[in-house]
Amino acid sequence: MSQSSDYEIIIIGAGAVGLAVARALVNSEKSSVLVVEKEETFGRGISSRNSEVIHSGIYYPPHSLKAKYCTSGKEKLYAYCNEKNIWYNQCGKLVLAQKNQINELERLYENGLTNGVLDLNMMEKDELSKLEPNIMGESALFVGCTGILSAHDLMASFYNESNQMDHDYLFKTELKECDHSNGRYILHLLNPQGEMETVTSDWVVNAGGLQSDIIASMLNHNQNDFPKITYSKGCYFSLSSKWRNAFSHLIYPMPDNTQGSLGIHISFDQNMTTKLGPNAEWMETRVEDYTVNNDLNMTFFEEANAYIKGLELSDLTPDFSGIRPKIGTPENPYADFYIHHEKDKGYPRWINLIGIESPGLTASIAIGEDVARWIGNGL
Repeated sequence: MSQSSDYEIIIIGAGAVGLAVARALVNSEKSSVLVVEKEETFGRGISSRNSEVIHSGIYYPPHSLKAKYCTSGKEKLYAYCNEKNIWYNQCGKLVLAQKNQINELERLYENGLTNGVLDLNMMEKDELSKLEPNIMGESALFVGCTGILSAHDLMASFYNESNQMDHDYLFKTELKECDHSNGRYILHLLNPQGEMETVTSDWVVNAGGLQSDIIASMLNHNQNDFPKITYSKGCYFSLSSKWRNAFSHLIYPMPDNTQGSLGIHISFDQNMTTKLGPNAEWMETRVEDYTVNNDLNMTFFEEANAYIKGLELSDLTPDFSGIRPKIGTPENPYADFYIHHEKDKGYPRWINLIGIESPGLTASIAIGEDVARWIGNGL
């Protein structure tokens, strides 16, 4: 540890990616690590409010960071779950095409192949009906490497590995200001008692999720130097118990590129409870409002009824919601991850991880290992 700093590395944010960075640093020579989290424990934000899907990488533009970290990350994630006995189900998924969507589905298939996703198979209507008798579609793309996992168990394992190396954690602690002086970073923290504390570090990893762009702008108080986040809220509805075990695969419609959404899809959890979602609602304010509006039930029903046989409105119950930190905008919804060492902006040893939305959970181990390697190499 540097003589002039309290820590060699401070990580802002204890979601899946922040914890994955801490876990990856376990094998690093840099053992002086502090993780700062504004919630009362780890994994209370984006990482715990999603579909818990291990994504394949079929959707993202070739050579994008999302494609890179998703395709490599899923293999690392499956291996880690096997090693640590974390529950997962490599159930595969079906992306459905209705009338007039066949060409679009074929383009998605080709994009997946370009991204190195090999476990893909185009299916005709009859084959789809045999595989999933409760589903309607003209054709489908089978994606065998997609799965689901327990996000909480994954994050708990990351946390335990990090904690065993005596990494320090400050929960219910919020970063308010940051200065860069004499080669170190000075972080001003609001502690649980409502008092300000100061801590210094050689390296900072900004994995602040919904606040990551604001944290980045603390460096020079100029948000234009870094990507700006817009909140996109996604709600989920659970299906009644009669739908438990009704599906063997995750079921997705064609993605809604106008909203930057993969569409209202079918997923399930370890207990085989089935849920629909998420939708995509671009928010005008940055308020973390997780209420689920019951008035959305008709919208969810109409979209899901297009591909689920026998679905009734009464089958839907509001469940939970999450918020995505989108770098994109409603007018141009797609944007790649922003993963960058800011030395070219005059901030050496500061790494920003901004806009880590889906497939961030899938990519978490791969991102964490890259960040740890950059730090280890002093890049």
